Amino acid sequence: MIPYSKLNSQGNDFILVERSHLKHDLSIDQIKHFSKRSVIGCDQFFIIDVSEKENVFCDVYNQDGSKACQCGNGLRATMLYLNKKYRMKRAKLVVCEIAYEAEIDQERISINMGSPSYVEKIEQLNEKKYQITRDGLAVTVNDIDSSISFSFIPLSIGNSHCIVFSPDCIDHRQRICEILSDLYNGEMNVGFIKNAMRFISKEDKEIDLIVNERGAGYTDSCGSGATAAAICMFKLYELKHETRVSESKIRVHQKGGCLEIKKIYDPDEFVLVGPSAFDGDGLLE
Repeated sequence: MIPYSKLNSQGNDFILVERSHLKHDLSIDQIKHFSKRSVIGCDQFFIIDVSEKENVFCDVYNQDGSKACQCGNGLRATMLYLNKKYRMKRAKLVVCEIAYEAEIDQERISINMGSPSYVEKIEQLNEKKYQITRDGLAVTVNDIDSSISFSFIPLSIGNSHCIVFSPDCIDHRQRICEILSDLYNGEMNVGFIKNAMRFISKEDKEIDLIVNERGAGYTDSCGSGATAAAICMFKLYELKHETRVSESKIRVHQKGGCLEIKKIYDPDEFVLVGPSAFDGDGLLE
């Protein structure tokens, strides 16, 4: 039997296992089994190595067993675990060889998500199915069969995301997800900002987001998705107004609650801030 902890960040939940407790590596089938809601259930499964306190190495798996290279909410939950068990107040959490600085101050847990890279290549461009145009970082797709048109920005912040910001995009989210899966070989998480134009025009104070996570589906909260959405809104807002967003931070509302993303300049980096909760311990059998 293997000890585990269950944690969540605004409804985005995680199983966390320390590598030192494993006699043998868990197989992908075992990870998928424990991740099922009928067994224990989680959106992401974390295996962490705390043998070096300076660098805590994290292997992250989606519910379907696929590997993930970022999970902002899960990293916050990991920081909470390290604080609870080892009294650590800060750590470098390493995922896919990238170190993320984490810090906890009472209920506020922050992760420096670093700088984004923007995705320029579309993997499967089918000109008979789609008309595609670019305007700077933004891509607009017209689906010839359905006449659905939408705009998005593709970027990576550890994980790859397409952030869709067109008005009424939420009404066509199933078809848009199918199109983006076709264009990017199913490798993208997809976020839908419901009120992008209202935020850019300063009518709304925070953005309203839902995220379809690769390998997990729609979740109550997604930290990397919230960060990617905020990055897009920083870009679009600053281009329109030629000024910084007020206080250089954006609040992102999801079903599970609100997260805050702060922008640090020169170089541009983005810090994800929000709470996490400890749900309890158990044994994997």
